[in-house]
Amino acid sequence: MGKEIELKLQIAPVAAGPVLQWAEVHGELGRRDLRSVYFDTPGRSLAMAGLSLRTRFDGAQYVQTVKATQGKAAGLFARNEWEKPVPSEQPEPGSDTPLAGLPPQTLDALAPLFSLEVERRSLDIARQNGVVELAIDTAIVVADDRQSDFCEIELELKSGGAHVLFELARELDALASVRLGVMTKSERGYRLLDAVAESVKAEFIPLSADQKVSDGFSVIAAACMRQYRLNEDILVRRRSPEALHQARVGLRRLRSALTLFKPAVEDGRYVHFRDELKWLAQELGDVRDLDVLYGRAQSSELRIAIGRLREGAQDGLEAILGSARARALMVDLAEWIAVGAWRGDGDGAHECVLGEFAAQALEKAFSKFKKRSDGLAGLSDEDRHEVRKLAKKLRYGAEFFAGLYTGKKPAKRHGRFIDGLQAVQDKLGTLNDLAAAPDLLARNGLDGTEGAEGVLSGADTTETLERAEAARDSLIGLKPFWH
Repeated sequence: MGKEIELKLQIAPVAAGPVLQWAEVHGELGRRDLRSVYFDTPGRSLAMAGLSLRTRFDGAQYVQTVKATQGKAAGLFARNEWEKPVPSEQPEPGSDTPLAGLPPQTLDALAPLFSLEVERRSLDIARQNGVVELAIDTAIVVADDRQSDFCEIELELKSGGAHVLFELARELDALASVRLGVMTKSERGYRLLDAVAESVKAEFIPLSADQKVSDGFSVIAAACMRQYRLNEDILVRRRSPEALHQARVGLRRLRSALTLFKPAVEDGRYVHFRDELKWLAQELGDVRDLDVLYGRAQSSELRIAIGRLREGAQDGLEAILGSARARALMVDLAEWIAVGAWRGDGDGAHECVLGEFAAQALEKAFSKFKKRSDGLAGLSDEDRHEVRKLAKKLRYGAEFFAGLYTGKKPAKRHGRFIDGLQAVQDKLGTLNDLAAAPDLLARNGLDGTEGAEGVLSGADTTETLERAEAARDSLIGLKPFWH
């Protein structure tokens, strides 16, 4: 068994040329044409177990590779892998990989699901603090009658620390405008088998109570970044309103994770990342506000006017997402999460076990929500908006730590708590939309447009306030699942 540590970077196919020219200055590029076939059961048993199985022909021999990972990564991938030569395209699970522990019926059901054709150009890049294998892959993935092409850079650490990967990534960004990669090649194949997604929602995060807090934060933050990046790609390709919403949710979840884990991760870079994520979230929020306004518009004149504004706002957003600032944020953040100063040795909070930390963090967030939401119906619009944000942060925290409460009774309590939070959020969301609509219309010069008054109509505010307070009181009455 070996350990693979690599940084994935996504580039446009047309950007491969400048990278190849740059690489040729540093040494002779090797070229290999690779054909890989990925195997799984029809029910995707391997993928659900966090495993991938492939056989690859490199023009000279077949090599079987099994990879295992804990959770989904973003940017920096650290995976255990088992490789061995095999006589043909057919895999041989053997007894020396995690496949040996699978039921016989699962192994018998293994079949080819998709394949990849990759043109790989690679060489080793030596730096003072390490050696990195640089691979530029131009690839086509084929699943059933569908195919998709992509281009990515893989930076695999051969020696030295992980910082060298990110240093090299920043050099390459000046040439090719790289974006942080969050998908393995196998995942691209699995996604091609499924229906085209308009968005990607948050995924379950595998955690254990005896993990160190530092490791728990890394897994949670990577999941949030992954949600953002997957939706950012969909948004850039198709301008999907739902992808925009989920990209924004990914950023909000990431910001909530920073707040929740602040005692464990605060260092000299913490404020920088907090502020940069707030900036990016606001840029997405401006366009999202127009999407919400468009959905509430009841006249064709207002929809047309909002539609024109949306087009211009989306053009501006795409420029921001493609900017050096936004690209660098994701790469720098991935580095900070993996090897930031906050991970230094010591007896700080990040060395505690995750189960204990989670219970304390959730209790603190819940207490703050209870205090600020007291007398909800009588609060000002601004104060109710703050309560809504606290409810969101509490819900994200509860979702982050769901994997720690999988027993029958804790899981049931967790479900009730999430449902209770959702009810509060729904009512507070309606109230916030009604309160924000006049300013949003005026700010975009739409307050005089025919049909604008329809945006301000909706559920009776008094009734919604009563229901919001009732939902809040029901939530407060629940026994916290972390007790």
